Amino acid sequence: MDDTDAILEELFAVIEDRKETLPDDSYTASLFTHEKGENAVLEKLGEEATELLLAAKDDDREEIAHEAADIVYHMLVLLSMKDMDLEELRAELRDRR
Repeated sequence: MDDTDAILEELFAVIEDRKETLPDDSYTASLFTHEKGENAVLEKLGEEATELLLAAKDDDREEIAHEAADIVYHMLVLLSMKDMDLEELRAELRDRR
């Protein structure tokens, strides 16, 4: 497992834990319990995608990395909400090689 894969595994494990334990002080947990339901995550994905596009337009490498990480994080939350796992994502990516 390479470093990127290990980081994604660790992050997804934290997301899954927050989904189960729902700590009061957790942003991740708040996404699972938001009154808008999954729409809260979908809206965040749209917002982060727009911010990524603007950062790319401005050639702001630091902001591009930041916004891309936000997209990956919120995408992983969405996968967890849909009871999917990283292997399903990996399989789809492998099929596209």
